[in-house]
Amino acid sequence: MEIYLVADIGGTNARFALVGADGILKSITTLACAAYPNVDDAINEYLEQVSPGQVSGVCLAIASPIAGDDIDLVNNHWHFRQSKLRERLGVPLRVINDFTAQALCLDYLPDDAIRWVGDPRPSGQKTRVVMGPGTGLGVAALLPDGQVIPSEGGHAGFSPTSDHQVALLQFLWERFGRVSIERLVSGQGLENLFWANAKLSGREKRLNARDIAALAQANDELARQAIDDFFDIFASAAADFVLTFWAADGMYLTGGVTEKLAAFFDPDRFRDHFTAKGRFQDFCAATPLGILQADYPGLLGCYGALRTHPAQ
Repeated sequence: MEIYLVADIGGTNARFALVGADGILKSITTLACAAYPNVDDAINEYLEQVSPGQVSGVCLAIASPIAGDDIDLVNNHWHFRQSKLRERLGVPLRVINDFTAQALCLDYLPDDAIRWVGDPRPSGQKTRVVMGPGTGLGVAALLPDGQVIPSEGGHAGFSPTSDHQVALLQFLWERFGRVSIERLVSGQGLENLFWANAKLSGREKRLNARDIAALAQANDELARQAIDDFFDIFASAAADFVLTFWAADGMYLTGGVTEKLAAFFDPDRFRDHFTAKGRFQDFCAATPLGILQADYPGLLGCYGALRTHPAQ
C-alpha cells in the first residue's frame, strides 16, 4: 500500500504523520520548529524516527502564503524553495497553505468532530469558512465545488465595536502603528490585549499567554477581561469573514489558542457578538457556527489535498 508523509507546519510546531488510502493517520509526531534549521531537517528527523521505508509523496501544509516556488514562513525562521525541497526528498511534493488544509478537512471529519454553537446547521452545497488563532490567525473558505480560497485574512485591519475596544486600540496604535486582527486574535494577541488592558488601568504589565490563562483560572480581573476581549473580537471578526465569503454553510473555529482557552468560552456571548452585524444580523443569526474538535485537522486536510490534487 502506498504511504504518504503529511505535515501541518505552523509558527511554533510541525506535526507529522503517515497516511495511506484509508485516510487513517499513523505515527503522529510533533516537533518544535525552533529546534531545526529548516523544514528538510525536521522531515529527515521524523523519517528517521518512524522508519516508514519509501514514501510515495509528501504534502506540507504551511503557515505562509503559497504564491510561487519560494516559501518564507510568516511566524518562524524556516525558508525554502519547493523545487529544491522536492529534489532533496526525491518524491512528489505538494505544498499548501495551512488553512487550505483546515478547510479541506471539513469533508473528512467524523460526525462527532464539530461542537455546534447555537441551533443553525449547514444545509449543504454552500460556502464554508474556517478561522483559527494559533501563533498567528488563519482564515480560508471552502467553496461548494471543493475548491479552497486561501487568504491572509488575519492581517486584515481590526475594527472596534465598543468604546472599550476603541480605548484599547489607542494604546495598540501607539505600539504597532497598524493593528491587524491577528494582533489581537492569536497567542500573541491575547498578550497584547492583556498589556493594553493593563495600560488602560494605569499599569505597565506584560505576561505570556499561558500565565494569563492561569491568572484567569484564579479569577484575576485583568486576565479575565483580556480573555473576554479576545473572544468578543474573535466573534465579530468571524462574522466579518462569513459576510466576506457569503458563507451560508457556516464558520468553523479551530486553532490551538481556541482549544487552550476553551474553559473560558461563553457560547451565548460569542454567538451574540457574532450575530451583531447590523443590517445582516438575520443572515449571521442563521449561519451555522461550529468548533472543530478533531485532534489533527491540518493533517487530515493534507490527506484531502492528496486525494483531490496528488503531489507532483
